[in-house]
Amino acid sequence: MNFWVLALHYQWATTDMVKQALRYKDCSIEDLQEGVRQSLISSDQYEEITGKAM
Repeated sequence: MNFWVLALHYQWATTDMVKQALRYKDCSIEDLQEGVRQSLISSDQYEEITGKAM
């Protein structure tokens, strides 16, 4: 599992931090989708980060 997905889950990171990680390619859309599937992040968080509904 990607660090940023876990960091968001454990509240070590904010959605803004994950957005920045996404821009730097430290995290991918697929990582976020997997996080939603495993119930580590919510679909609302996914939408806030990507701008797209899951």
